[in-house]
Order: sequence, then structure tokens, then C-alpha cells
Amino acid sequence: MKRFYPLTGLVISLFVALLGYVLRSYREEAIASLLTFAGAFANAFLNWLLVQWVIQLTVPRHYGWKSVVAITGCMVISLVLFYGLRDVSEVRERVVVLPRGMHAVHFLLLMRGMVIGGFLFFIAYLLRMAAMSQQSKLENERLKKENLQARLTLLQEQVHPHFLFNSLGTLRSMVSEPVPRQFIQRLAEVYRYLLNSRQADLVTLREELDFTEAYLHILKERFEDALVIGIDVNEACYARKLPPMTLQLLIENAVKHNTVADTAPLTINIYTIGANWLAVSNSLNRKRFVPIGTGTGLSNIRERYRLLAGLEVRVRQLEDRFTVAVPLIINGS
Repeated sequence: MKRFYPLTGLVISLFVALLGYVLRSYREEAIASLLTFAGAFANAFLNWLLVQWVIQLTVPRHYGWKSVVAITGCMVISLVLFYGLRDVSEVRERVVVLPRGMHAVHFLLLMRGMVIGGFLFFIAYLLRMAAMSQQSKLENERLKKENLQARLTLLQEQVHPHFLFNSLGTLRSMVSEPVPRQFIQRLAEVYRYLLNSRQADLVTLREELDFTEAYLHILKERFEDALVIGIDVNEACYARKLPPMTLQLLIENAVKHNTVADTAPLTINIYTIGANWLAVSNSLNRKRFVPIGTGTGLSNIRERYRLLAGLEVRVRQLEDRFTVAVPLIINGS
């Protein structure tokens, strides 16, 4: 959002106009007209708006080139205002008394535009740097607050994690039937992965797939034949990395937003695209009402990729298919 500081511009323009008014009256030993004062004020304020606009442009990026563009624009404004007022009697009289006529007028106008433009650009530059510094301080304070909140959340989550994990192991030893034992084993694997990876920024694709298989086993126990899973991942990509629980979030999103029923099975395919992309594609059968979640999911994955690697996630929605492709990160990059 651009900020033009109009009040600051009015004050500075008033100062520049008053300064010119006083100097002109002293030099000519007469009181300069209010028209001259108004013209100087309008010139300075237009120059201020132009300078503020140029200094906030994305191109050119370098402030040296911005100053050249801004000062050149101020010189043009001075010429345009002069020719707009050249039919005024006072302006005609000033041109007549100059020894070299219009050449001297043009020179003085360009010099005035250069001086005023340079002065205003300097003021605008100082304001710009002050605003950016303030924004940086606010951003640092926000990051500190979020970091403290994250650390507090982590401490809260660590209160009894291993107690629950050990309890799952005890429960498994108490069950003799194969199906419940396997379910508890898979649940323990999911929980172990959550414990081990929550402080990691990236995990290997192999680790993520092992966790996903355990997570899918739990989902299959819940949905049975209503959930159809296909995994086709190139083993050469196993050493590539991605943020932990990326696949789980994408699968959870698919289940959350689509109907999963025997009459309308939800199909989810996990596959690699070349050596650099992993895709999760699901059939579309949207629910009428989606339950309120925790705010994680696709936005969470996008933000983590942006912060960790500066990469973008690709999303493609067709009439009957929804696909999300995430980059696979090379180890050490």
C-alpha cells in the first residue's frame, strides 16, 4: 500500500512557497503577488506527490535511479506550470526583464525543479527509511511473539507424550487378537513419528511414506472399502526431503472435504512426477457441509514450503479430480 504523507507534503510545500515568496520580495524590493505564492505552493506539492509515487515504485529498485526519475519529473512539472501561467501579466513581465529571454527562463525553471526535487526526494527517502525500519521492528516483535507462543505450545505438548506412547505399547501387549494388535501397532507408529518429527523441518520421503502407510492403515480400518489408495513412488526419490506430515495433511484434507462411502468411494493416488515433485490426487465428491477444522492443511503446507525453501506448491482442480503437487527438496538445499 502506497503512503503519500499528504499532511507532511502540505507543510513542506508551504515552507518552500513562503521561502520563495520572502526571497523574491526582498530581491525585488516589492511585495510579490499571491499568485506567485500560490504557483510556488502548487509546484512544490505536485513535486511532493510525484516524488512519493516514484520512491515507492518497484521499478527501478535502486534509489539512485529513483532520484533521477523523480527529479526529472519535478523539472518537467516546473516547465508545465510555467506554460500554464505564461499568459498571466506578472509572468510575462518577468520574462521580458530577463536579459536572455526564454532561454534564461527555461534554465531557471529547470534549476528550480532540480533543487526542489532533490530536496523533496531527500525528505521522502528519510521518511521511507523510517517507515521501513518501523515495519521491520514490528515484524521482529511479531516473530518473537510467535516464537514464544510456539515454544509454549511445544512445552504444553510435551507434558505427557511418552506416557501415552508407553501406554499404547502396554495396551498392545494386553490384546491377543491380530487385527486389534496390528491397529494398535500402527497407531503407535503414527504417534512415534509425530513425536520424532515435530521438531524437524524436513524428513526424507522414505520416512514420510512409512508414516503415511501406518496412517492409511488406521483410515482403512475406519472406512474399509470406501477408501481406495494407490501409491506409485519412484524409489530413486526416497532420499529427497519434504516437510513432515505433508502427505498426512493432504490425505486428511481429501477425507475432510469429500464424501467417503461404499456407494461413492474416495480414491487417493500418491505418485512422483519426475524426480522433483510428489503429487497427491483425489477424486471429487464434495460434502455439503464441511466440519470446522483447526486451520491447518493446504495453507499450512504452502507456508512451510515458502519459509523453508522459498518454493511454491502447485494446485490443480478439474471437474472430477483435485491434485496437489509439492516439491521434493534435495538434501542440503
